[in-house]
Amino acid sequence: MNELLFYKKPVALNRDQHKSFKYQPVSSYEFTRHVNSVPATAIEFFEASRELPVLFSKDEEGNFFPLLLLSLTNDGHSQMDDDGKWTSGYIPAFIRRYPFALNGDGTVCFDKDSECVSEDGEKELFDDKGENTETLKNIVTFLNQFDVEHKRTVEFCAALKEQDLFKPFNLQVMAKEGEAPLRLEGLFAIDDKKFDALEDDVVNQWFRKAYIAWVYAHLHSLSAIQKLAKK
Repeated sequence: MNELLFYKKPVALNRDQHKSFKYQPVSSYEFTRHVNSVPATAIEFFEASRELPVLFSKDEEGNFFPLLLLSLTNDGHSQMDDDGKWTSGYIPAFIRRYPFALNGDGTVCFDKDSECVSEDGEKELFDDKGENTETLKNIVTFLNQFDVEHKRTVEFCAALKEQDLFKPFNLQVMAKEGEAPLRLEGLFAIDDKKFDALEDDVVNQWFRKAYIAWVYAHLHSLSAIQKLAKK
């Protein structure tokens, strides 16, 4: 998973160095303009599946991780208008956490190039004593929740891989007359036939971990491809 997809200059948030910095909530999602997908956590599958297809990518080590497709083009998406306002219903958590993130040791970082964190912001991050304000506490809570769900998703994908449930999903969408079809390759989906053939003990374990629900949410999300095609 590309942890810092949008972050141009990630730096650790320091209560001494950045004590006067404030947070300005995101008003424009222009920073997502040139991506066609973002990493997802499995807990998002339910809500996202109404509008965005959930598919899987594979890294160089052979590990899988889910993506939310924002468009069927190779560059950019149509989930926002020309002014950067998000026009679709669901905003992926990966996008909502920007400009903040946690690094490997749990330190809060932010994109120094983002206009959302500066001395001119709206909401203070530290109080007069240098302690975290409620604004920063809420941000940290969200980042920690995201990190927990990310780890659960890694475990979920490892379980799917162990059962050999991934199959290639090469997508071709017919374009307008006179234009070449759009092709998206290198993606994977869960093989529903292999999933239906799982042993009962595996199904019982997965049910308790919510894996079964996540699989069905993924399969349901594939119908959202038609919505993207219309866009």
